[in-house]
Parts: sequence; C-alpha cells; structure tokens
Amino acid sequence: APERGWDDYKDADLRGKVLYIEDNDVNMLIMRELVAKRPRVIFHGAVDGLSGVRLAREQQPSLVLIDMQLPDIDGTEVLRRLRADPLTASIPCIALSANAMPEDVQSARAAGFDDYWTKPIDLSSFLGVIDRLLPAG
Repeated sequence: APERGWDDYKDADLRGKVLYIEDNDVNMLIMRELVAKRPRVIFHGAVDGLSGVRLAREQQPSLVLIDMQLPDIDGTEVLRRLRADPLTASIPCIALSANAMPEDVQSARAAGFDDYWTKPIDLSSFLGVIDRLLPAG
C-alpha cells in the first residue's frame, strides 16, 4: 500500500502527526517504520533544521523529534525558532542525540526541550510516548 501523507486523512480520523528532523537516512527509516506501527499517525521527515522549521509551521505536527546535530543549524537553534513562532511554540519537542553525557541532557532541557532521548532509541519507550501523546481515542 502506498504511504499515506499529511493530507490523506480527515482530521477526525487522525491521531496525530510526527515530524522527525534528521539528516541520517538510516535513523529516518527506523523512525518511519516505528511510527507506521501506529495506525492513523502520520510521519514526515525533514533532512535539515531549516526545512524542519518550515514543515512544522506548515503542517502543525503533534510532536517534533529533533536530532541535535544537523547539517545547517543545530537542534537547539531549531527549538529556539519553533518556540519563537506562535504557530509552533506549544508543540512538544524531543531532542535526539548519540551524546549521553549528563551535561548534554541538562543543556537540552535547559534550552526548553520537553525530553531528551539518546540513540539508539528504545523502541518500546518510543511507542509508549506516541501512545501517551497521541491517544487512539
């Protein structure tokens, strides 16, 4: 079956939208496959920070996952831009990084991220967060 996009669902049918801002193709594919396990949750990916900020404005996702090391602007700058825009300021944003040092986690939380996940992502925890943030109703 073809992948369903943002506009293929009527709002009443949709649990939510997840935007993943990530420049690594493998990580993007893993996350796409994970989100596909949840019916009526739309996944979209952006390969850099600036396109991610633009997509977040356009699509109003329910959750934004942000890699901290992006090719153009870093994850903290993506978050700063999302929080500064009234259209995206209240969207939950989770930082993703291979860096597991406590100071990295503290720095991300201080910047305003709702959570900080280290890669590789714990798959069952991720699906639990999707279920909590985007209830099936």
